[in-house]
Amino acid sequence: MRPVISILDTMELAYIDRLSRDILENVGFVCEDEEAVAIFTDNGAKLDRHIGTLRIPGGMVDRVKETFSPMVFLHGRGERAPLEVGGDNVYFGTTGFATNYLDEKSGEYRASLYDDLVRMIRLCDVLDPPDYILASIGPTDVDSRSVDLYEFKAALLHSTKHIQTEATNRENARKIIQMAEIVNEERVDFREKPFFSFLVTLSSPLHHRTDSMQLIIEAASQGIPLFIESGPMAGATSPVTLAQTVAMANAELLSGIILAKLVNPDTPVIYASWARVINMKNGNVSVGSPEFGMLRIATSQMGKYYGLPVGGGGNLTDSLSVDAQLGVEQCSTSLLPALAGTNMIQGMGLLAGMNAASPEALAVASETASYVKWVCRGIKTDESPANFELISNIGPGGDFLKSDHTFKNFKKELWARSIFDCSAVRKGGKRHLEKNVLENAKLLMGKRMEGYRPPSLPQNAEGLLEKVICS
Repeated sequence: MRPVISILDTMELAYIDRLSRDILENVGFVCEDEEAVAIFTDNGAKLDRHIGTLRIPGGMVDRVKETFSPMVFLHGRGERAPLEVGGDNVYFGTTGFATNYLDEKSGEYRASLYDDLVRMIRLCDVLDPPDYILASIGPTDVDSRSVDLYEFKAALLHSTKHIQTEATNRENARKIIQMAEIVNEERVDFREKPFFSFLVTLSSPLHHRTDSMQLIIEAASQGIPLFIESGPMAGATSPVTLAQTVAMANAELLSGIILAKLVNPDTPVIYASWARVINMKNGNVSVGSPEFGMLRIATSQMGKYYGLPVGGGGNLTDSLSVDAQLGVEQCSTSLLPALAGTNMIQGMGLLAGMNAASPEALAVASETASYVKWVCRGIKTDESPANFELISNIGPGGDFLKSDHTFKNFKKELWARSIFDCSAVRKGGKRHLEKNVLENAKLLMGKRMEGYRPPSLPQNAEGLLEKVICS
């Protein structure tokens, strides 16, 4: 049986649905983009020109719900099997876009560079998880108007895993599609086998920017999958009460998803959330708090309530170091959403409240994600007579270690660690100081990177990509 966790019962889910619909119909939201406003109003939304808000009636929500699909298939390049995003499937990925980097040589923070991004993506390609990648670094040494294009370029050149990417405006979204065509050696149809998808971040409270609306319109018109997320901060950009924060995030997400489906009912969409809290002591956003995990459970339940695949933040920490705090927070913010059935959990490799990236943090995050995915498999049982016969044959006081059954099954039943230590205590030695998690992470990275091989690419792919970026 697969272990499952929930935080809202059926009546509470229905209440948050009603509250979200009330927000959409009676409060509304500001939409900066005229094209999006026209799409909404042409399909039944009401525009209050005096205060500039759009309101979506409940019947419009119900009509669009009929186009929702519970499963989205995200492909990689080459021979990689597609990610089946939906149901109980759980995948882990990286997220972006940290402008600080914890240098593994000096141990000091500095500005993130394009070469750091390349290193992180190559490491992502050889570690498992991540199952897919989003640029964890926003490089500060490239033109800020093209940072999203350089993030996508690095991913195309250095990994064959599914790429999730941002686009800061519609023009850059079109350039990203051009860049994908350049490396599309298999000439696959993006609608049939999408090896990249667009991340859309909505603004709270209830304010849709032009760039996010234009990205939704462009991606939906091309049939490219959309990972639409909302990240209200309880106590700052949403009410401090968690249920109201969930309702507001849900209203924001529904409005964004409705726009995508109005443009193209067949658009693959993932309902995602970064709803979080602020630390009332210092005003910093907190992603390592218990509330972050609780909000992931609630928002995942809401997405599944509408029959959508779900995603959101996880495997995150507020810690500034690869330390015990990082381990506790990475695990809790991975396990809670995973047990809630969050299909895409992303955050691997970031620390310091998502403000910095670190290769060592990524390696530890990979081990944590592997641990959590193993738990999510649950315990499988069968009613074979062999189960009794095994125990009967070995009997009281026997030894199962030597049995053929143990040899045949231990790899299927027992998780294998790569970084976390399981050594015996040795008196008087200092091995526990020399072989800690951080040192093991460094050793693992070195070993895995020995096997890195760049993707197969067309001749002069890098030059062609650069030409699109500079056009």
